[in-house]
Amino acid sequence: MPSFLRRPRAIVRFLRWYWAVLLFVGEIGLYYWHINSCNWPTSPTADSTHVAIIADPQIVDHYSYGQTGLLLRLVEFYTDIYMRKSYRLLQDIQQPSVIINLGDLMDGGREWADDDWLPEYQRYRSIFTARYPMRVYEMAGNHDIGIGNTVVQGALERFHKTVGPTNQVIELGGHQIVLLDTLTLESDSPEVSSASNKLVEWLAKQNDEHKPRLLFTHVPMWRPNNTLCGPLRQSLPWLRNRRGYQFRDQLFQNTTTYLLERIKPLAVFSGDDHDTCIVEHQVPGTTDKATEYTIGAFGWASGVPIASYALLTLYPEGFMIQNCFLPYQLGIYKTYVLSFVLSFVLLAHACSYRRYQGLKAWRGCDRWLSVGGLWRHWLISRYKKPEDGSIGGPEEEGEGEGAIRLTLLPIFQGNNSAETVAAVHNNGYRRQKLWRLLSGLFPSVVWAIRDIALVATPFYISFILFFYI
Repeated sequence: MPSFLRRPRAIVRFLRWYWAVLLFVGEIGLYYWHINSCNWPTSPTADSTHVAIIADPQIVDHYSYGQTGLLLRLVEFYTDIYMRKSYRLLQDIQQPSVIINLGDLMDGGREWADDDWLPEYQRYRSIFTARYPMRVYEMAGNHDIGIGNTVVQGALERFHKTVGPTNQVIELGGHQIVLLDTLTLESDSPEVSSASNKLVEWLAKQNDEHKPRLLFTHVPMWRPNNTLCGPLRQSLPWLRNRRGYQFRDQLFQNTTTYLLERIKPLAVFSGDDHDTCIVEHQVPGTTDKATEYTIGAFGWASGVPIASYALLTLYPEGFMIQNCFLPYQLGIYKTYVLSFVLSFVLLAHACSYRRYQGLKAWRGCDRWLSVGGLWRHWLISRYKKPEDGSIGGPEEEGEGEGAIRLTLLPIFQGNNSAETVAAVHNNGYRRQKLWRLLSGLFPSVVWAIRDIALVATPFYISFILFFYI
């Protein structure tokens, strides 16, 4: 056995550094590495525009999972800090000229009254803050305003007033960027759908003189059932076509045909599904095809293991796109849990070894193992038949209340009755010792990691506060 594993003090020193490095890697390093390793697609010309595309941040609230109180606050904090880190480093490292958010800013946005919605929007804005001069366009999602005939008129007007218009046409990198509100477009109410319909018809009249068009929509376009999404997909290999309260996985088929025919986009960018998908659509009346890129969700609690975003490079002759992945947050937390267990096992092994060998114990082991003497009993005790030939298991020393005595009960008959009674009592003794071990395990762990936690906790807090400065 390596001598290092026999010295609790050396293990504690090692674990202090181990946890400091682990927390730095998990809270900062992996974010830097993932974002820095995904590069802008290189354009063939120097005249290019860089656009970062994110989708479905959908900040968690009590509409998300039905949580309340402290649990809700914890979920909100850890989902918020993930997006805060990612969005900040995306700006610092990639420095895009434009950021487009494809919608679903909040999870329960359409359900909130104005007095409740405003604090949630301020929370959203504190996460998604522009650190440099850049253009940011935020589209509406079905979680923000509803969809189709269930669009919430008050939520739509509030979005227009506070966030911005839901329909826009902008010029970027030699392309015409169409941010289309397809949520209201599918409403049967002319009052709700008129603005989106008018924009589509205006675009149709410009078909002969417009620059290449890129269409942005929150909800993906219709496609035949079981159309494969490509190798970057993390969940089902195709995009489902479900309908439900305030959501649908795809636009209606007639809406999709209408948009492709009237707008004739070079490509389509969508969100809502929370996963990556790439499909091709035939543009009616032409031999052209429009590729649709569905961008994965930006948050880690969206039902897809790994969050993602996209980097889009625009240049006059065309565009290039790169899908990028963010850190696997659940994997980071699993690593923390496994490291905690291994830390405890290392300390338990070292302290128990010194006791078993009769070596001078480290004072931390003395205080830790004094909680009932649990590890000493469990690791070095032996179950032997007593020397005097009596039947029964080992007895605890002393005559006090905690002493264990085994007594034969005259209820067994046959040649093996004495052995049977001894086995029963020995099993009971082992169960009692196991129960005592488990009942004292938590306070033992708390004491064993105290010195490590005193060092690791300030590191963890400082790594979190780094993204609030």
